[in-house]
Amino acid sequence: MVSNRRLRDEDPQLAGVMAVTSKMEAIARFARLPLKVPVSKVILQALLDDPEFVNRITFVANREFLANTMVVSEQGSDRVGFELELGACQREEVSIVNGRLVRQVHRSSSLRLHDPLEALQALREFRSRLYVMFCFAGEPPAWYRAVVEPNPALAPQSEAKESVDQLLDEIIREQIDLALLAIVLHEEIDQALARRDEAAFSRRVALYREVVNRCLWEF
Repeated sequence: MVSNRRLRDEDPQLAGVMAVTSKMEAIARFARLPLKVPVSKVILQALLDDPEFVNRITFVANREFLANTMVVSEQGSDRVGFELELGACQREEVSIVNGRLVRQVHRSSSLRLHDPLEALQALREFRSRLYVMFCFAGEPPAWYRAVVEPNPALAPQSEAKESVDQLLDEIIREQIDLALLAIVLHEEIDQALARRDEAAFSRRVALYREVVNRCLWEF
C-alpha cells in the first residue's frame, strides 16, 4: 500500500497518464462524489496510486460470508460511511420462535475499522484479495455495475434457495420426530408413576429432559 507522502509528492500529470483500468476508473469516478466520510478520499487516492493493489480488489454487491471487505458510501446513502473488516467470520442459525422459523446471522472479525486513515495503515501490509462495496445515495450508475462481480462466497440464487429449503425441511422433520418422542415419553412417565415404578420413572425422565432440551418447541 502506498504512503500519504507518495500521494502528496506524485506529479498529477504523471498520474494522469497512468493506464486506467475499469476498476481504477470506477474508483476515480467514485472519489469525485461527495462522500459520507470525506476523509475516505484519502484511501481512494491511495488505491489509484497503486494499480497492483487494485488488481487484488473485487467489487461486489454484498459482502455476506466474505472475510476481507471494505465499504465506502456516498453522502446520502443509508449504509455505513466507511468500514474496513478483515478476518471476518459469518455463520447463520435457524431457530423456531413462537412456532415460526427465524434466521439469525452472527458475524465477527479480527479487525474492524471506521477511520479511513487507520484503515490505510492496516492495508499497507495486506496481501490478500479485498472485496469492496461502493454504496450510493441512489441507484448504482452503469459504470459501477459494470465492474461488480458475483459474491464468490454465495451459491447462485436457485441453488441457495434449494439448499435453504432442504435445510428447513430437515429441521422441521427432526423437530416433529422429537416432539412425537417427547409426547410418548411423557405418557410413559405417567404410566411409571401410576405403577410406582421408580426405576422406569427415572430412566424416562432423564430421556424426556434430553429430548425437550433439543426440541425447539416448548412443552
